[in-house]
Amino acid sequence: MSEGVNRSRLASYKNAGQGVTELRRKRAELSVSLRKQARDEQLLKRRAMSPETNEEPEIEKVMSPSEIVQGLKSSDLSVKTASARAARRMLSREQNPPITVMVNAGVIPHLVSSLDRDDCPDLQFEAAWAITNIASGTHDHTLAVIEGGAIPKLVNLLSVGGAVGEQSAWALGNIAGDGPIPRDSVLAASALPALLPHLSIGAPLATLKTAVWTYSNLCRNKNPLVRFELVSPALPAISELLTVSDRDVLADACWALSYLTDGPDERIESVQSTPHLLERLVNLLTHQAASVRTPALRAVGNMLTGSDKQTDRVLQTGCLEALSTLLKCSRSSLVKEAAWALSNIFAGTTQQIQIAIDSGVLPILVSVLSNSDAKCQKEAAWAISNVCLGGTPAQLDKLIAAGFLEPYCALLKAPDDRTVVVVLDGLAHLLQAAAKFAQVDLLCVKLEEVGAVDRIEGLQQHENEQIYRKALHILDTYFVEQEDLAEPEQVGDEYHFSANDNQQIQF
Repeated sequence: MSEGVNRSRLASYKNAGQGVTELRRKRAELSVSLRKQARDEQLLKRRAMSPETNEEPEIEKVMSPSEIVQGLKSSDLSVKTASARAARRMLSREQNPPITVMVNAGVIPHLVSSLDRDDCPDLQFEAAWAITNIASGTHDHTLAVIEGGAIPKLVNLLSVGGAVGEQSAWALGNIAGDGPIPRDSVLAASALPALLPHLSIGAPLATLKTAVWTYSNLCRNKNPLVRFELVSPALPAISELLTVSDRDVLADACWALSYLTDGPDERIESVQSTPHLLERLVNLLTHQAASVRTPALRAVGNMLTGSDKQTDRVLQTGCLEALSTLLKCSRSSLVKEAAWALSNIFAGTTQQIQIAIDSGVLPILVSVLSNSDAKCQKEAAWAISNVCLGGTPAQLDKLIAAGFLEPYCALLKAPDDRTVVVVLDGLAHLLQAAAKFAQVDLLCVKLEEVGAVDRIEGLQQHENEQIYRKALHILDTYFVEQEDLAEPEQVGDEYHFSANDNQQIQF
C-alpha cells in the first residue's frame, strides 16, 4: 500500500474530530518535561574546568584581562601561550567565570588568531579551551565567538587530533548547542566530515565522548530542523557506537537519534534503514543506566509516530517487552514516555493493536492508570482511548477484561482539561461501538456502577466549552430511555451480545 493511501486510510478510519496527527502524536506535549531530567540528558553546553593539579606557578594566574590581551598580542610565543593559559584559567573558574569581562576586554580576536599557530600546539590548545568556555556562556557570548571567525579555524583543527582536536570539537559543540543558526553555521563550515574520524570506536575514549556529544548538538534544535543530508552521513558510525560499553557515549548517541527521528517520516526511514541501528537502539531500552534508557526510549517512541510500515519495523524488534518493563519502573518520566510510545502503537492498525494486546501490556497499562502520577495517567489514558477508537470488538473485550473502566473514568475528575477530553472521547467511541452491537444498556450500567455517569453529569457545568459539549453529547445520546435496545442474555456471571458479524463483546 502506498504511503499516501495509507495516510488517507488512517485519517478516515480514526478522524472523528482528532485526526492522525493527534492520535500519532509528535513531541509537542512531551518535549519539555522529560528534558527537565538534567541528569538524564547531556547539557547543551559544557564548560571545561581547569585541573586542580599539575598547574603552573601561581604567578601566571594573576594577570588582569587587559594584561592578558596585551600578552596575546606579543610576538613572543612563550608570552602568548602564558597569556592564553591565563585566559583559560580565568574562564574556567567554577563560580561566576568573567566571560563578559573577558569578551569586553577584546580577548576573542587574539584567541582566534592563536588557533592558526601550527608551530605551537600548546598555544592552540589553550586558545581553543578558552574559546570553548566563552562559547559556553550566553547567546551573545556565542555570537561573539562566531563573529570573531572561530568556526572555520576550529574545524581545521579537528584534523590535528589529540588534545587540540578534542578541544576544538568541544568548542564547536558549545557553539552548535546555542541554537539552530549557530548549529547551521558550524555545519556550513564542513564540520561533520572533519568530525567523522573522531566518531570511531577506535578513537581514544575522551575524544570519542566529546565527538559524539558534539554530533548530538549538530542534530539538535528545531525551527528549523537541521538539514538532514548534512548530518546523516554519520548514521553508520552512530549505529556502531550503540554497541560500546561507555554509558556517556551511548547516551549522547541515543540523544542524537532522538533529535533526528523527531521530524518527518522520511527522516525516520533513513534512520531505520541504517544497518543494525534499530535493533541496537531497542536493545538499549533495557540498559541498566537511566541516562541511556531515556534517550533510547525517546528515539523509539518517535519512530512509533511514523508510518504503519515504520511502526511495524519497531514492533518486529520485540520492543513491547521492553516497553512493558519500562511501564513498571520507578522513574515516572520513563513510565510516561513508555505509555506515550504505546499510545502510538494503539493508534495504528488493528494488527498492531493486536500485537500489543497479545504482549500482555493492557493490565500493566491499567495499573499505570490506577497508581501512577497525573502525567503518566494522561499518557495511559491516550493509549486506552486509541484502543476504544480503533479496536475491534474482540480487542474491546480484552480491554474491558483488563479492568480499565473504573480507573479510566476516575480521570474525568482530573485537573488537566486535556486528560478529561481524552477520556470523554474514549468513552464516546466505546459507547458508539456498544450501540453498533446493541450493548449500550449493559455498558451504561457499568458506567453507572463506577460512578462515571455522575462525573459526566457534573461536567455539564465545566467552564471548558469543549468538555461541556462532549459530556452533553454522551448524556443526550446514550443515557436516555431507549426501548429498542436488545436485552442481554445472561450466561453465568457474564453477558454476551451477538453482533451482526458473529463477533461478541463481553462485559
